[in-house]
Amino acid sequence: MEGEGKLKATASPRGKGVCSESESIIDVFSKFPDQISHHIVSFLTVTDLTRFGCVSKRCRELCLSSPKLNFDGFSLANTSTCYYRLKLLSYLDRFFFHRGDSRIQSFRVRWLKHEEYKLEEYEGEEPPCFCARDCYEGTRMFTWIQNAVRCKVEVLDLETDVYDCELEPFPSCVFQCETLRYLVLHVNWTILRTPLFTFSSNLKYLELKKIVIENEGFFKWISCCCKCIEELNLQKVHGIETMTIKSSSLKKLSFSGFSVDLCHINISCEKLEGIFICWSFASASNKSLNIFAPNLKHLKWIGDMVKHPNLGKFECLADAELALNSQGDDKDNVFEVLNSLCRVKVLVLNEATIKDNFRGGSRPAPLYDTFCLGMGIDSFVDELIPAIVFLLRGMPNLFNLLLMNYNLPLEAPESNTSGIDIEYWKLQNLAFVYQLRQVTIELCNGSNGIEFAKYVLECAPKLEKMVIVYLPQDLEKVARKLEKSKISNAAAAVFFQEKPIKI
Repeated sequence: MEGEGKLKATASPRGKGVCSESESIIDVFSKFPDQISHHIVSFLTVTDLTRFGCVSKRCRELCLSSPKLNFDGFSLANTSTCYYRLKLLSYLDRFFFHRGDSRIQSFRVRWLKHEEYKLEEYEGEEPPCFCARDCYEGTRMFTWIQNAVRCKVEVLDLETDVYDCELEPFPSCVFQCETLRYLVLHVNWTILRTPLFTFSSNLKYLELKKIVIENEGFFKWISCCCKCIEELNLQKVHGIETMTIKSSSLKKLSFSGFSVDLCHINISCEKLEGIFICWSFASASNKSLNIFAPNLKHLKWIGDMVKHPNLGKFECLADAELALNSQGDDKDNVFEVLNSLCRVKVLVLNEATIKDNFRGGSRPAPLYDTFCLGMGIDSFVDELIPAIVFLLRGMPNLFNLLLMNYNLPLEAPESNTSGIDIEYWKLQNLAFVYQLRQVTIELCNGSNGIEFAKYVLECAPKLEKMVIVYLPQDLEKVARKLEKSKISNAAAAVFFQEKPIKI
């Protein structure tokens, strides 16, 4: 590659003359088959790969035929000024030219905007600053992508913020690449147009971030043409009002950071095993979520409760985490959601979800299969305890209970955290206490948490282990108040763990 040695990253006194000397030396890579040699050099960035290519003829061949290219980790020597960035871009163009049609298995590009301009350091006539003209660099990025598609790329990972989204949409040839299996695009609000439905995609993994979808047909293309897709990850996707995904192959779905335009999400995936939802909005009046996933095993839903949730029954659910904020009359819907989790084994709820479930109906959601419950609460206040009791009534087979305190210890209220004693808990006749084996309680100010711990110690005959997480200044007080209860249940091991104070 003529001119490669002139790249600033490759120039060094030790590098001069290496190629001529190496001809009389047996290159160690000559002993390895191409597959092993390519695997070794796959860990190099393109600039390091260039240095390697100067060692010998064999190394040059491996450099130009390496199936894994990493355009990332460029040194400051190549990117500190606009001048050097231009040279690096030109070099990378030549690198692709010399590679020809050599197959590319994996191509990763990370190219971000230039923040500092120091052209004044150079004498003579310098090229004009192109950093302000992002379309120039963005066009080069997409030219590389088109070259990678031509070379039958299988893994394409692109992160850049230099593309001008108003100039042109993302190259459609990527979605028509039959060899592509793994695609990651983090591309500065680039417009994605709906690909042609005449091409079947072999994508297994698709991740989109900071993308504008031209229309809802893009998700129809995923549903109709991506018959092999197993994982779909959507972050900060804008431009659509309705997202409908129907897939017979999808196993994992994650979406977060949607624009306010999105109102309706419809998911129908028979093989879906895991779903992560992070969806927040100002008003739930026109928001709906419909999920058909009979084989779902893992669910995590964070954000706001929709006006119309339709989840069906998750019969295979292993674990679920809900952190939902309800608005107005949407609070009743939390009760419906928990009914959909009737077979969940491990359940984690935040304080808002617990409160809204209590308002949802006169009978608790029947969670008979739940054996582990985690409750993330700010503090053990009197007003929250009826909602906790209501929730626990629906879990007669609870095996493991965790009460986690998310608040800063010094901010926990005191006035309303000491109104519930052990006698209150005994009067509730909660069936779960007879199955309980392990309990973890994070204490803060007040006595409500301690009273609950006493109740468990005295009334849980099968209890094996209790962990009390306390504030540094409260150990003596907590230990003294639990001493009598510990004696009544000598079979249970009680551990005290100090909670660090957050500053």
